[in-house]
Amino acid sequence: MKGRKKKVMTIDDLINLDKRDMYSTKYANSIAAAKQSENTAKLIDKLKLGDVGKYSLKTTIKNSSWVKGGRPASKALAWLYQTCFKNPQIYRYNHRLLAQGCLYTFQYFNPKYKGTDKLPFFDKYPLVLSIGPIVTKLGPRTLGFNLHYLPPKIRVIAICRIFELYKKLYRYNIFFNKEEPVQIHYNVIIKAMNQFGIRFSIKCYIPNRMNQIVYFPFRDWNKAVFIPSLGYNSIRAAQLIKEWQKFCKREGYSTRVNHTYNYE
Repeated sequence: MKGRKKKVMTIDDLINLDKRDMYSTKYANSIAAAKQSENTAKLIDKLKLGDVGKYSLKTTIKNSSWVKGGRPASKALAWLYQTCFKNPQIYRYNHRLLAQGCLYTFQYFNPKYKGTDKLPFFDKYPLVLSIGPIVTKLGPRTLGFNLHYLPPKIRVIAICRIFELYKKLYRYNIFFNKEEPVQIHYNVIIKAMNQFGIRFSIKCYIPNRMNQIVYFPFRDWNKAVFIPSLGYNSIRAAQLIKEWQKFCKREGYSTRVNHTYNYE
């Protein structure tokens, strides 16, 4: 039996490798600005937890008048239009690469694979917790959790757990009134939250196809998490939840948590 021949790299393969290096160099400053450096993360991590305050996203959501009064999604939508859109000096984001560990919404009407088997449906107004920029052979991309791909109660669980995983870094920003990238890690989050089907929400976005980007300061996450999508392409919200449920079942996880979660 003859041994397998090694794959010979084509000119296209070599060009694509060069392109990735080229993009890494071309966008080096933008990528660095969108990520928290290892040194900064380590310095903050050395601080005592009490030195960065006691802010709790979970408690803030639990005590929110929106939650206690009911219909938080309607209130969040009104807040988006009446506050965020009318105060661009606070909420407008003027960069293409989304900062690591930060929360955004934006228009995404024309994905590259729209209408193909690779992308049978999509969210036209994602609510994304950014994992940070990555470089591919086709250029820079933003990787993140689109919370709209999770049922509403699971969105709250997801954002609260991520905050808790990196609470010292987030509290540092809140305590010192900063809005800087936070170093979060995909593998850590997946390991902690796989049972909630969070991998279903992982999406990759092409920067030059993103428009009207809104940035949510850390202290506004308790409001922003309730913002519903303003529209999906080729799917309805109820069907999207069913797709999430199918994903969870394939992965061997129960979806009953959606009905039992509370803010205690």
